[in-house]
Amino acid sequence: MSETQAPIDEEEPPQERFEPRAADAIFKDLRELAQSPGALHQLSAIIYRDWAITIDVVEGKIVDEPEVRWSTSKLNKNELMLLTGLMVQSDSVRTYTEAQGDRSFAETADKLLGEFHDRVLVDIAPSLDPETGALIDRPESIGLVGREAIYYGAESFYLHQFHGFTRERYRNDALWLLKNAGLSIRPMLEITDFIVDRINAQMTAVGQMRMEGKEFSESELTNSLLIDKKELSKKFGAAKAEAFIAKFATPVIGANKDFSDPFGINAVAIAPLIDLGSCLFVPSQYRLVEALYESPFYWMMADKAYANEVAKHRGEFLERSAAKIMRGVFGSENVHENVIVTSDGRTTLGEIDVLVVYGDFVIVCQAKSKRVTLKARAGDTNALKKDFDGAIQDPYRQALSCIEHIQAGAMCITGAGEKLSFQSLPRFFPLVVLSDPFPGTTFLSGRLLERGDNIAPVIWDIGVLDCVARILPTPIEMIFYLKSRSDIFDKIWSDSEYNFLGYHIQTKLALDPEADWMLLERDFASVVDDFMIAADIGIDATRPVGVLERMKMPVVSELLAELKNADPRIASVVIDLYDFSSAALEDISSNIKALRSEIALTGKAIKAFSIPTGTGGLTYAVVSRFDPASANAAEAIAAKHKYDTKSDRWYAIVDALETDGPIDGLLILASPWKESETEAKASEEVQRLFKSRREIVTVGKARKR
Repeated sequence: MSETQAPIDEEEPPQERFEPRAADAIFKDLRELAQSPGALHQLSAIIYRDWAITIDVVEGKIVDEPEVRWSTSKLNKNELMLLTGLMVQSDSVRTYTEAQGDRSFAETADKLLGEFHDRVLVDIAPSLDPETGALIDRPESIGLVGREAIYYGAESFYLHQFHGFTRERYRNDALWLLKNAGLSIRPMLEITDFIVDRINAQMTAVGQMRMEGKEFSESELTNSLLIDKKELSKKFGAAKAEAFIAKFATPVIGANKDFSDPFGINAVAIAPLIDLGSCLFVPSQYRLVEALYESPFYWMMADKAYANEVAKHRGEFLERSAAKIMRGVFGSENVHENVIVTSDGRTTLGEIDVLVVYGDFVIVCQAKSKRVTLKARAGDTNALKKDFDGAIQDPYRQALSCIEHIQAGAMCITGAGEKLSFQSLPRFFPLVVLSDPFPGTTFLSGRLLERGDNIAPVIWDIGVLDCVARILPTPIEMIFYLKSRSDIFDKIWSDSEYNFLGYHIQTKLALDPEADWMLLERDFASVVDDFMIAADIGIDATRPVGVLERMKMPVVSELLAELKNADPRIASVVIDLYDFSSAALEDISSNIKALRSEIALTGKAIKAFSIPTGTGGLTYAVVSRFDPASANAAEAIAAKHKYDTKSDRWYAIVDALETDGPIDGLLILASPWKESETEAKASEEVQRLFKSRREIVTVGKARKR
């Protein structure tokens, strides 16, 4: 077992743990604390403690120390909303009119929320092995296990992503929103952006002054989290401002009375602005933009006459957005929407929301608009399984079914009526894309997904897909990551897709052969976080460069760079080479240099070596000059090794000394292997003519020969 984790301060003594009390008792104490005099100002102090970050605006990086940045002692969004939701239940104005609150508020909140988390963990204890702490197979307990993963899981969208997706999501619902909410999605976004930008500017000013030594009281911190209602009315008009506040603000007292369970409906999570009368308190900019992305859908679903229409719009938004992102990576000519899988042009065998065809690779993307229900969040096993089936299992099955039909010879016809063609041996990837974050998906998929021996899917929401496409913006990079993510589906665990992506950028996503499994902690997401949070505040940061792009290796680096942008038909060999270890790539580099030197010294017409890859093999032929004879010789050598190794795929690269580049010819041999007397004789003839031989070389030895 291999495990990685964030740095730990060795001088900090371990906290003593006691048996947690019942959840009701803890919740009662949290309510009492949240409704104490001055509680709102104490919440402001916690917001600055846990939610303020320091960014180097030149480098576009977060500069907080890793142990602070990734500390699990910080309140997450759900915990902050829980305290705020309990505060507004109070009927007393003292929660916000008294400036001096309980100085031990934060410490008590940490203790109680820590005890509550312990209670949640104790509830799932029957699902843990008492000796190792590993999860054991107890299907009836998955609801409680999922409850913990969902409530404490990492966020999925970044702040700036919500704006574009929200506008696109509700662009066809303008008339309903104007009529029933008082304003369309555009002014809602404008008001939200204004609030977020203003609060960020105010917090930045406070942060700068604190760095210069100025001290602030809790109530002064609160002032930086306030928005004047009059300013909203002046800037956007009274009618729009009032309509917005009516939808997204909760009164500071006497509200949210039905919130009686930590996993129940919290009105503050739905309307996260706190109405103080003349001002609005903003406890979480993130939750505000998230609520704007989520809430209008539920307003419209409550209108039975409009429910079908808004559901249709949500599905169209997701398919449209996923296709747009994929086009940005693969090009419009390789991305197809609303593809029908049919045997005869009349009978529909399946439907694919977005289909990407790039060389040998076929990405079958099924888009699903399904959220985790409140019942599932509360730990109900049946509800969680139902939600999981609807959001992930069903679209995965649909993807597999379509793949099976295509492999059996079915046709694919796009929404535009185009009949698609595929390479003779396509390599398929099932991709499930969700419109909304499904907290705990990474963890739950490993527990609930039924896949048998089928290829594992990649399961991302639209925010993750957008992020991956920005960081890995070329077809080869995206395909290789999809392959890597699928390969380690049940071997490497983490609570966030961004941890996988960050690890991939740093070292390449693969499991050490010596390890059975690996756990990735949140600090691996730092490189992704820096890039995306820079975009949150409008900084055009440099895209993080992956390990394969950073690699500088004679010949091979040049070879991979050229192959990455070559004909899509040879994408498969590039992916196979990407799969090689650094030591193996260095061996290839040494072999190529050796062959070049030998051809230059001896004047031989051709010298080649062949290596097996994950899906077949590769022959690299160095020739003195590139002509039909040298190309035919390279093809014959490649064909021999394809046949001898019983491979379905084999590639040949021809490298002529008379030119500067490493690639003068690319040959593709792709067909199912079949025993053939003719090919067997041809293999023997090639061996006689070129004195071909097989030699087993340990990785690393090629550089020493």
